[in-house]
Amino acid sequence: MSDAFRLIDQGAALVLEIDRPQTKNSLKLVEMEFLGEMLASERVRSARCLVIRGAGTSFCSGRDVREIDPHGEDAEEILRDRIGPILQRLYALPAPTISSVRGAALGFGLGLALACDITIASDDAVFGSPFRRIGAVLDSGGHYFFQRRLGRHRAAELVFTGRMLSGGDAAAIGLINEAVPAEALAARTAELAAFIANGPTAAFRATKAILAQDRGFDDVLALEARYQKQVTRGPDGQEGLAAFRERRAPVFRGV
Repeated sequence: MSDAFRLIDQGAALVLEIDRPQTKNSLKLVEMEFLGEMLASERVRSARCLVIRGAGTSFCSGRDVREIDPHGEDAEEILRDRIGPILQRLYALPAPTISSVRGAALGFGLGLALACDITIASDDAVFGSPFRRIGAVLDSGGHYFFQRRLGRHRAAELVFTGRMLSGGDAAAIGLINEAVPAEALAARTAELAAFIANGPTAAFRATKAILAQDRGFDDVLALEARYQKQVTRGPDGQEGLAAFRERRAPVFRGV
């Protein structure tokens, strides 16, 4: 177990905490790869809801610049074969995922925050592309999330200008879901994670599969029908219908 991360059971939810506050939770490459191994573990993959957060006052400020050697390393190989698969694994995780962002979410940290299904941030969090200042290209999926959520024109503006967005600004333009005061972030995240973790996880997995790609209307209708048959015959589907008929709150087992 790397000392850069902690797994914390929080009721029915699981918290993955990045614990390098002395470096604003920037990560060495080997630590990123360990994070990828954690995301592939049975404990994480079987979670009913996964929360990713940073210890201290930063979420993750990207790769630790002290180990970067632009002349001696192959940036394409590192991003394509080592960093990219970590973010792909998080994006495709079966469990619902929430990033809880305080402080900087930059570079790899930006990709980590936006690869989650839901992003909640403190008002004073920081999102954006600082790569302009170092003559480099925004990476870690930043172009994908900016363009998909904001449109090509605003994505281009953020990259070309290097303008940073506060948590409040990011929520206002739809880059993230919600911004709250810093002192309320932990409680709001825990509240949402508990609500999701106690839901019908089989149905949530189906929703993630449907939302995973851009699909045509006919494909979505077909997938909804297929998954509806599966989940309504499962234990949570049966419990949900029984609870509705009996006018009581459902108790989902999460299978």
